[in-house]
Amino acid sequence: MRIKISFLKVHGSSGTVPLHHQKIISALMDEVIRELPSASPFFNFSSLKGTSKVQNGQIRFLSSKVTLVVSAAHDDFAKEWVERLFEKRLVSFAKLTLVPKSYEIIPDPEFKTEMKYVCISPMVCQPPFETDESGNIPDALDPRSQEFSDAFYNAIMDNMEKAGFTQEQLQQYAEFEIVPDPNYIEKILNTHKKFARIYKNNDSLPIFGYLLPFTLHAHPQVQKFVWDCGIGLYTNQGYGMIDVVGGMSQAAPSSNEEDAFQQ
Repeated sequence: MRIKISFLKVHGSSGTVPLHHQKIISALMDEVIRELPSASPFFNFSSLKGTSKVQNGQIRFLSSKVTLVVSAAHDDFAKEWVERLFEKRLVSFAKLTLVPKSYEIIPDPEFKTEMKYVCISPMVCQPPFETDESGNIPDALDPRSQEFSDAFYNAIMDNMEKAGFTQEQLQQYAEFEIVPDPNYIEKILNTHKKFARIYKNNDSLPIFGYLLPFTLHAHPQVQKFVWDCGIGLYTNQGYGMIDVVGGMSQAAPSSNEEDAFQQ
C-alpha cells in the first residue's frame, strides 16, 4: 500500500532541511514504529516534496504544503503508521515544522513486465564505499552497464527472499533489466554532470545514490514488490522509492533542486 501525506508548514518555521534528509525522515519513521503494536522492515518512503529552492546545501520550502509518500508491503502496517502519525500535533524535520493535514491512498498501477519509472528518492545498488590510502573515492557504477542492472537485481531478490518469497518463486523472476532513459543519459553526458551523488545511510557511511528515469523489464510480481518496498539497498531508510511516469506520488522538484542532486 502507498499513501501520500500532506502537511502544512507552521508559520514562523524557517522551512529548511538538509539537501540529503532521508536520515531525518527515517528517525521519524522509527519513532512512530516504536509506538505500533507490530512492525515490518518492508517499507519505503520518499524525500519531502514541495515548491522549494536550494540555498547553501539546504532545501528551503517556499510553499505552505509539503508532501511525503510512504509505502509498505503490508496494508495494516501502512495504515497504522499513518494513523499514529496523525495523532501528533506537530512534526519536525530539522528546521521545518509541519502539521499533518490529510492523506490519500494511492492506487496501484497495472503491473506489467515493462514499466517506466522515475525516482522520488535516491536509489542505491552498492554497499558503502571506502576511499583508498590517498583518499580517492571509487567510481560509481555506470547506469548503462550490465553490472548496474545486476546489482539492483541481486538486491531485490535478496529483499524478496527475506520477505518470504520461496526459491521456486524467485527462480521465476530471473528476467530482469534496468534500461536508463536515453534522453536523461544524453543530458547528463552533454552537461558533464555525474550519474550518481554521494549520500550517507543511517550509519553515516557513504553510498552512491541515483536519481534517474528508467524502464524496468521484470515479472509483474517484482514490479509490485519494488512499488511497495522500494528498489535496491537501504529501502527502509528511505532510498529507492520510485513512481510510474506521471504517477500520483510525484511532486515536481524545482529546477534548482534537480541541479543540486545532479552535481
